[in-house]
Amino acid sequence: MLDALLVEDEAPCVENVEIGSSTVTIFLKALKTYCGHTIRVYDNSTTRENRNLFEVIINGTKPKGKENESRPIILLEAGQDAGTEPVAFALYVIEQLVACADNKEMIRNVQWVILPSTNPDGLEYKRSKKEFWRKNMNYLENKTYGVDITRNFDESWNVCPVTQNLFLQTYQGTANSENETKFIIDVLKRYKKDINTYISLRRDGHGIFYPYAARNITFNSIEKVKKRASDVAAKVNHRAGGFQWFINESIYNVNEKAHCGHSVDYAVNKIGIPFSYEMRIFSESANKFISNFQSLPKGYEVSLRAGYFSGIREIYNSIINEMKQKNRRK
Repeated sequence: MLDALLVEDEAPCVENVEIGSSTVTIFLKALKTYCGHTIRVYDNSTTRENRNLFEVIINGTKPKGKENESRPIILLEAGQDAGTEPVAFALYVIEQLVACADNKEMIRNVQWVILPSTNPDGLEYKRSKKEFWRKNMNYLENKTYGVDITRNFDESWNVCPVTQNLFLQTYQGTANSENETKFIIDVLKRYKKDINTYISLRRDGHGIFYPYAARNITFNSIEKVKKRASDVAAKVNHRAGGFQWFINESIYNVNEKAHCGHSVDYAVNKIGIPFSYEMRIFSESANKFISNFQSLPKGYEVSLRAGYFSGIREIYNSIINEMKQKNRRK
């Protein structure tokens, strides 16, 4: 299928190449061409280096008798921190939803909006230079590159000290200044009426984390949010086994310090989406540490990926169960 869509020097299969912006483009082009009845792909927004910021919408045929009803939306967004692993997993989720018959109910009852690569400039820089990088590639004051997208959202800016050091990987820029940030905010605002759950997929960790990122606070109003995170963690641990324990905690507690300008807090406080989470996957640093003492089990990445997807499925199941309970009360 991909043969007709290859660009020069591109490998013929997505799974055979390192994840980069061209991989994402070809993968989505293929799905749009051959699965257009289920998937829509929009590329109206671009980065400072003119790479596309893709918005993927996945819809199945609505259940009989519900053709005119709006469906809850699950919004997944990946790659703010220039990680290849979250982007690869976002593509995997798209593949599972579109191509796997076992998941057809997941796209009939829920609409999926997936932003598979929200920092492609940073992704390409990290991939080509082989160095630690988490920012985008916005050129700053003719000195250096990059704003940390994970700290650029207009939320809790008065809580954390503002760094003026342009060279730090945590340089936050000015609120909502970046193309990537504006793109994510635009999608959140356009779908806010129907978004039930927002998940920001990020790298180098193994857990699902709930609000808040900037403050060490707990409200009774987020008990359901915490419960859903706990259910997701339990599902992932059951599916992926004991190689790495998938945890659930507040973003603040897992960082052990405030993380201001976070998209999850923005989604909760500015958009009104209480079920908002940060999900970290494929803990590269932990894997390197463990491998110094023991050999990693064969196929562990496959097991983790399947476990992560079972967590996404648990989010879906939670929404469906809530809908059933509401219908019974009517």
